[in-house]
Amino acid sequence: MRHTPESQSQTAYLALERKIIMLEIEPGAIVSEAAIIELSGVGRTPAREALQRLSLEGLVEIRPRAGIRIAEIRPDDFSNVLEVRRVLEPRLTLLSTRFATGPQRRRVEECREEMALALERRDTGAFLEADKAFDTAMGNACPNPYLAATLRPLQSHSRRFWYRFFADTGLESSVAAHRQVMDEFIKGDAEAAAEGMAALIEAMQKSALSLRNAPAFSPDG
Repeated sequence: MRHTPESQSQTAYLALERKIIMLEIEPGAIVSEAAIIELSGVGRTPAREALQRLSLEGLVEIRPRAGIRIAEIRPDDFSNVLEVRRVLEPRLTLLSTRFATGPQRRRVEECREEMALALERRDTGAFLEADKAFDTAMGNACPNPYLAATLRPLQSHSRRFWYRFFADTGLESSVAAHRQVMDEFIKGDAEAAAEGMAALIEAMQKSALSLRNAPAFSPDG
């Protein structure tokens, strides 16, 4: 099967995003374009297109003739990201739940099953993949594409913060909170789904605030 340039760019984007979120590429690292191409598994042009997208989302900074700098994780970043998500994401959840099609609800059912399996196996990588799939499904169901596009990069940043600080301790609570939203989405109860999402973001905000003075943010943390 021949891959189109668009599919190669998407493949590169997903590969690089996963490596950045799961800290396989260290925050703050300077990486050459040649290394990025190798990590992405595609050619120069789709890799560059993927980098442009990651740059727009704030996960990398492209420095001409100086390499690609991976975004650092700073003390206030998680709280700032969640401040925006707290306002917008319950609205997206409300609209997505209200207007979702049958196939879109079934896709969220699949995401719920994937999360449950990730919890059973204590597989944080699989959880993050299911979380991204869930966010994508919700975005696809939202009748306002600008709302979904605004939230997409913030969700990616949140996954990276979660993996950095809560992967070892927060898997069970994260799956439970997501399941509450998913259950209401599948049933079609828009108000309850939005309330569940608001509760999920609020719990994440409390965790983010607790990190500001934590040793994890020190240079040696």
